[in-house]
Amino acid sequence: MSANYSVDIPAGAELCVHGGPYHAAAQDNMVDLFARRLSLPTRAICMTDVLSPSQVRTFSGCEVRWFYEHLLGLPDPPTATMALHNAIRTALMTNFQYKVESKADIQTEGVVGLFRRAWKQQLASTNFCEDEVPQAIGKTGEALVRIYMHEVAPQIRPAAVERPLRGVLGGVRIRAQVDLMDEDGTIIDVRTADAAPARVDPMQRFEWTTCSRLAEAPSGVVRSDILVTGNTPQLITEKWEVSAADVQWTDALYPLAQEAMRRGYYMPNRNSIHCSRHHCPYWRRCEQDFGGVVEP
Repeated sequence: MSANYSVDIPAGAELCVHGGPYHAAAQDNMVDLFARRLSLPTRAICMTDVLSPSQVRTFSGCEVRWFYEHLLGLPDPPTATMALHNAIRTALMTNFQYKVESKADIQTEGVVGLFRRAWKQQLASTNFCEDEVPQAIGKTGEALVRIYMHEVAPQIRPAAVERPLRGVLGGVRIRAQVDLMDEDGTIIDVRTADAAPARVDPMQRFEWTTCSRLAEAPSGVVRSDILVTGNTPQLITEKWEVSAADVQWTDALYPLAQEAMRRGYYMPNRNSIHCSRHHCPYWRRCEQDFGGVVEP
């Protein structure tokens, strides 16, 4: 494969960037065009030499969102959905870090208190949509923390919490993090969702196959504990084993994603289920740069 990852475009060609045509010079790519337009320092495309599963997941959902975050380094204020996930995760992972040493959970209301503190910190930087009420969202978070602490936490015997991982898959250097691994080798993914999923998300499966392989988890079992934030907060559990097809999926996708990231031009994906004002922190920037409307 070529070592020159910029995209050749004819001198004088026009690109519509941030509301107007840009007359590009040869060898320009989107990083150069946008960095000049926005007066930002240019990030090298060689930043893709080491990938994470979350990067690949973001890129597969919307190339432009990945571009804004990883190559332009634009500020990434969390949406309400992201902020709630972060606050719940902070509270639960703090409990399990304590449990590694003590072999006991913090009392449920103590973990709820940790959530309230984390949620208050999130409020300072979160972008809320007009139809979102921070106080109501916080109450939902408290309910979900109580559900998890009552129904699931007592059975978990954490062996590792927020453990960094490194390795090579498909010839690509990978860095990742496993949030929680049980003493029996099961990797546990704790996350939030707006609605109950109809199936295991393929890119979630990609992420946790990566973690299972890099952690050399002896069981090969992954469990997703999904805290649903709908009208009636609830917990849904999905459990599956890493298969030969999952291994092939990671080995194939990492080099393909790496080469696609290096090509220098990126498409917005308005058909993505995550293309929403409630889910993407860059929706205003995307509308300004590419036009169209990002729906709530």
